[in-house]
Amino acid sequence: MNKRRKIKKVLLINPPSFVYKSFDTKRADYPFGLGYIASMLKMEGFEVEGLDTIVEGFYTEQLIENEKYRYGMTDDEIRKAVETFKPDAVGVSNMFTNNISLAVHTCKLVKDVDSGIVTFIGGFHPTTLPEQCLRAGGIDYVVLGEGDYTTGILLRAISRGANVGVIPGIAYIDENDRAVINPFIEPIANIDILPWPDRDVFPVERYSDIGSPHGNDTKYIPYTTFLTSRGCPYRCTFCASHNVHGRQFRARSPENVLNELEFLVKEKGIREIHFEDDNLTFDKDRAMKIFQGIIDRKLDIAWIPTNFVAFNKMDRKLLEKMKESGCYALWIPVESGDPDILKLMKKPTPMNKFRECVPIVKDLGIKANGLYMFGLPGETREQMEKTFEFAEELNMDYSSFAIFTPLPGTELWDKAVEINPELGKPDYDFSRLKFGVSNLKIAGMTPEELVKLRRKVWLKVNWGLDEDQEDAEKV
Repeated sequence: MNKRRKIKKVLLINPPSFVYKSFDTKRADYPFGLGYIASMLKMEGFEVEGLDTIVEGFYTEQLIENEKYRYGMTDDEIRKAVETFKPDAVGVSNMFTNNISLAVHTCKLVKDVDSGIVTFIGGFHPTTLPEQCLRAGGIDYVVLGEGDYTTGILLRAISRGANVGVIPGIAYIDENDRAVINPFIEPIANIDILPWPDRDVFPVERYSDIGSPHGNDTKYIPYTTFLTSRGCPYRCTFCASHNVHGRQFRARSPENVLNELEFLVKEKGIREIHFEDDNLTFDKDRAMKIFQGIIDRKLDIAWIPTNFVAFNKMDRKLLEKMKESGCYALWIPVESGDPDILKLMKKPTPMNKFRECVPIVKDLGIKANGLYMFGLPGETREQMEKTFEFAEELNMDYSSFAIFTPLPGTELWDKAVEINPELGKPDYDFSRLKFGVSNLKIAGMTPEELVKLRRKVWLKVNWGLDEDQEDAEKV
């Protein structure tokens, strides 16, 4: 792995994705992880090009089985793009475990074009299970955790023919067929020092043209994805985010955030922002400064947090400032209506906080979207019913029900593998790790029965319909 290859041209690829049409929706979001790496590599003198196969092939679909489709550029189109750019190295992103097979497949397509191209992959699944990914073939290196600095260090070392074995934050297979997994690089404490993500290699307008963002909601176009912080200090047992970003909340300063927002509004014509932070309002005072800054700078944007906000710290004053600065919808992470399941999840927000704040959200005219989860290891049918009843009590504008999805690197993963040992095998179909697919038998219910229960409660809570009613077929 220490052979020298001069690297000047780098292609960053967002690979195709899977969608289950019976319950899922295709998504096309600006890949800000690759955007940050693109900015760093450009600063270091590399020639960088981006290829978002989802955006460029959004309407190209291939039926895999039943209701599962692959969407994005075809294999031939991806190979052609690689042939045209002639990169020395290719980096492939893997944000979600359910798409790992397509990320690995994309690396193999690159090697089909030129086996000498250096391939590297990063994201949640490769960081958690690096050897498994490397053994799948087509991948030279895994970049572990955040790749802002590691990627450039790795590519420069390869260009010099230096010993990559001393580089923190990478994994590879050595000449003796042993997996080398180096310690993580120290997380960047002051993320203000990072350049803003490059929005030219992945043209921001392409995502607005398609208009199918994470979180469903879109009020204005053009819109773009945005990140103000990294890391979440909470320890939810079903969440894998900490595998890459750690548990230390590291936030950009309000000024740095507002400067980029102002740039996007004035230079890119952006009218809506989708915040992708793990927890946008964890630091309440900082959040208030950002929201007030949006108002003071007269940015005139609409915005939503497409992930979560810290409802354990929420109050009317903060919600009013969010509304005033352009917030029009929230995804509210209730998760469960049973106290014991909330303890199992290690959720920080008590149920009464939602009873207190949801009416305020609705009173302010902010769309209230509830997020609920059931089917966890050890959960009973009675506990599930408490969640469904709590959802009806809160009566949000829309309620989303997810079947527990076991993810590698989470606290509940081992318990899930005990129930379904197939999960722990390298050849498991990880595309099944989606919120509408059950991978476990829980409370005496088969995976198929859990899927049916999800649709039944979704129809009842949102539209007051029974599954056998005629109108249910139209929803």
